[in-house]
Amino acid sequence: MYHGTARSIILALPIAASALLINSLPARADEAKKQFAGYTKYVSYHAHYDVNSDGTDVETNATALKVLSEQGVAQAQTTSVTFSDRLQTMEVLSAYTLKQDGRKINVPPTNFQDETNTGKGTAAPMFSDMRTKTVAYPDVAVGDTVVLSYKLTQKEATFPGNFSMLQSFSKFQVYDEVQVSLSSPASLELHVFQRGVEGGEAPSSHGRHNWAWSYKNQQVATPETGSVSPLDYGPLIVATTFQDYGALAAAYDARAKTKSVQTDRIKKLANDLTQNAHTPREQAKALYDWVSQNIKFAGYCVGAGEVVPHDADVVLANKMGDCKDHTTLLQALLATRGIASTPTLINSGDAYTLPEAPCIQAFNHVISYIPSLGLYADSTSSYTPFGSLPIGDTGKPVVRTIDFKGIQHTPMPDWKDHGSNSTTVMKINVDGSGEGETEIDSKGEIADWTRYDMTYLQPNMEDSMVRRALAANGFTGTGTLVKDDVKVIADTYKYGSKYKISDAINLPGPGAMYIQSPFDGAGGIARFLADAGQPDPTVDFVCSSGYARNEVTISLPKDVKVMAVPRNVEVKGKYQTYKATYQLKGGTVTAVREIEDRTPGPVCAPSVAADYKKFAVGLRKDLRAQLLYQ
Repeated sequence: MYHGTARSIILALPIAASALLINSLPARADEAKKQFAGYTKYVSYHAHYDVNSDGTDVETNATALKVLSEQGVAQAQTTSVTFSDRLQTMEVLSAYTLKQDGRKINVPPTNFQDETNTGKGTAAPMFSDMRTKTVAYPDVAVGDTVVLSYKLTQKEATFPGNFSMLQSFSKFQVYDEVQVSLSSPASLELHVFQRGVEGGEAPSSHGRHNWAWSYKNQQVATPETGSVSPLDYGPLIVATTFQDYGALAAAYDARAKTKSVQTDRIKKLANDLTQNAHTPREQAKALYDWVSQNIKFAGYCVGAGEVVPHDADVVLANKMGDCKDHTTLLQALLATRGIASTPTLINSGDAYTLPEAPCIQAFNHVISYIPSLGLYADSTSSYTPFGSLPIGDTGKPVVRTIDFKGIQHTPMPDWKDHGSNSTTVMKINVDGSGEGETEIDSKGEIADWTRYDMTYLQPNMEDSMVRRALAANGFTGTGTLVKDDVKVIADTYKYGSKYKISDAINLPGPGAMYIQSPFDGAGGIARFLADAGQPDPTVDFVCSSGYARNEVTISLPKDVKVMAVPRNVEVKGKYQTYKATYQLKGGTVTAVREIEDRTPGPVCAPSVAADYKKFAVGLRKDLRAQLLYQ
C-alpha cells in the first residue's frame, strides 16, 4: 500500500521527520496544534450568480484575505483569476490592501498583469482560450487584509441553454464567513446538490428562484499526504440545469461530434500507419501510438473555458492539441478503419466521486473509449502504452459522451501489473573495492515513470547519474548506464548499470555490511515504505498496489570469513506479504527480498493505513539487517 505517485517519496521525508519530532514532544505538539490558525484566513468570501434564461450568467465575487503570519505574506501578495477569454469578460471592481491601522492602499494600474491565451508549456495560443489576470497587492504585512472584488460576465453559455456551477471549500483554510447566492429565472429548472454548508432555497422574488448558502471553518486541519480531493468529502455546492449526466454527455457530444471529420489527409495517414496492422486491436494501437508520440499535448482541457475541440484536420496540421483535440483526432483516425470510439469525461486528479448534480466543473480531462475493444486510451500521456492508462486515470468514474449508459468506471490494474524486479551481482576484491552490475526491469506505472525520467536525462549526464546513485547508497565509484530505448513505448522498461566502487566494504575486517545494491539500494522495496511514517490519516487517501523483487548476490574474497547472515523473514499484513531469504554458499551470499501488495484501490480508508503501519515495522527491520564478516 503506497500512495499513487512514487514521486511523493522525496516530499514525504521532511514531513516524516517532523512527525518524529512531534511524537517526541506530545504536550507541546498538542498545544501548538490547538493554537495554529493557518498562515492566512478568509475574513469573508462572497460569490453571487445572476443566471439568465439562455444559460449565461454574471458572477460577482468579493474576498477579504487576512495575513496571520510571515509565511502568509507571500501567499497573500498576489491573486490570480483565470477565465475563458472567448466566453467571458472579467472586470475588477476593487482591489486594495487594508492595513492593520485602517489605511486603504489601492492597487495601482501597474500592478495588474494579463496573461492571455497561453497553453501548456510552449503551446500555441490557438489551443487555449484561457486568460489569467493577476493582482499584486502593495505593502502587504502581517495583520493586513487584501481585498478583491470582480465581476465575470458569461458572454456565451458553455453549453447553449445550460448553466452549471460548482463551489467547494477546503478544511485546510480558515473561513470566518462564506456567503454564496444564486438567482435564476423561474423558467430555468435548476438541480442543486449541497454538502457541508448551511442554507438552500430562499424565497422567490420577481419571477426568479433564489438560493443562499453559508459556511465557516475556523480550525485548520493538518494536511495529509495523498488524501483524496475535497471534492470527494468537503463542503460543496453544485447548481445545474442538467437533469442527469446523460444530458451532460449529450450536450458535449452536440458540440464535439462535427469535429472528427475524416478528411483525405486523415484517411491517408490512417492507411499509412495501419498498412502492417491486420486486426482491429493492432490498427487501434498503431493509430494511438502515432497520436501519443506526435501530437503535442497543449492547452487546457475541460472544466473551465471552451469545451469544443478543434477540427481533427486542424489538430493534425498543427501536430498540437489539448485533451479534447487528442480524442477528436484519434476518433477520426479510428473511424477510417471502422473502429468506433467515444470521448469520455474524467477527472484525472485526486477526485474519485461525482456529485449527484451533474456539472462540467467536476471534470478536467477527456480520454477515449473504444467499445469494440473494451478499453480506454489516453493519448495525451506519451509514456503510457496502448491498453493501459496513467495511474491518475484508473478507477475513476467517467461519462462516455456517445451512447451514454450511466456512470462507468475506468478499470483498476491488477497488482501484478505494476512493479519492478532488480538483480545485482557484485564481486568484492581483497582491498575492499568492488565491481558489480545491476539490472532493473520495471513494469506498468513504474516503467512509465522510469521512461519519463530517462527521456530527459542528457547523455553527458549519465556518468553523473551513476555516481549520484552510488553515493546515495553510501559508495564512491564510477560506472556506465545501460537503458532501453525511451522511444519504444511498452508496458515494461529495463535499465541498469555496470560500476566499480572503491569502498565496497572495510577490509581487513571485522565489519558489517547491508546486503543491498550499490546502484539501486533496496530496490523497489523502498517505495513501499515511503508513506509508512506519515501521521494517521483522518480522510480517505489514494492508494496503489504492486510488487517488487530485489535479488543481490555478493562474492567475497577467499580470506574473508562470514560470521553471520540475516535470518529468513516472512511478514504478513492484511493485504501484503513480504519474504526475505538469505543464503551463504562458500564465500557468496545471496539475498532475495520480495513484496506483494494486493491493496484494493484506488481509494483506501484511514484504517487501511493503520494496518499497513504494523506490516511496515517488520519490513523496515529486515531492510536494516546486515552481514557480519571478519
